[in-house]
Amino acid sequence: MFKIIQDIIRNKQISVVFQPIFDITNKAIVGYEALSRGPINSRCYAPDTLFKSATDCGLLSELEILCRDTAIKQFAKLKLDGKLFLNISPLVLLDKAHPQGETIKLVEKAGLDYQQIVIELSEKYPFPNTHTLSLALSKYREFGFDVAIDDLGAGYSGLKMWSQLRPDIVKVDRYFVENCHLDSFKRKFLKAIFELAHSAEAKVVVEGIESFEEFELLRQLGMTYAQGFYLSKPSAEPLRFYPQWLEQDSLYLQNNG
Repeated sequence: MFKIIQDIIRNKQISVVFQPIFDITNKAIVGYEALSRGPINSRCYAPDTLFKSATDCGLLSELEILCRDTAIKQFAKLKLDGKLFLNISPLVLLDKAHPQGETIKLVEKAGLDYQQIVIELSEKYPFPNTHTLSLALSKYREFGFDVAIDDLGAGYSGLKMWSQLRPDIVKVDRYFVENCHLDSFKRKFLKAIFELAHSAEAKVVVEGIESFEEFELLRQLGMTYAQGFYLSKPSAEPLRFYPQWLEQDSLYLQNNG
């Protein structure tokens, strides 16, 4: 597997797709999450396999730099509006051997503004030293980058991490979104997250929305920012405008619900 990952990095065999993030209040796209893929028809095509293999081989830092480079270049090439959400492992930020300032250089080279970039950290990874991680993130923030916590609720330290890192954005884990219209506990959890975020002056992006029923319940609970297959699937040529059918679906329910 080491040779496979090494070849992927050396030959830059990474592609990227973008999934829009919608502001349903203002009916606009506010940004895109970049999602990396390995070589098509290979066992490392799926991101989970790709990044786990790179981690096991000690090549996560090199792979992440390549993925960031690919995403930033393609975002600029497509001239997409709004913010670019880049998934970055906290393990890389805490790696002393990881080159410093690479993302800043890539953003400058692509002609993007620092304010367009969101550093998205997943709670699925362990956070062995939150203080050190906070110091690492402060360097990004000095340049105007936003910080997001992904998969909130997927691990055991989500609220503690939220308190210590004070992210600009939190993204709710898909588990709490799936069939939330049928689960009273999930509804209460989501409502509490919206209220807590308001108090913390953080934005909440609800990701993993896959049905109209989930979307409508979340809208009623106070959701502003939405992401998921129901709204738009990840694509190399992503949606650029707020979908008219989405508003028509909501109006239909209000008139016929």
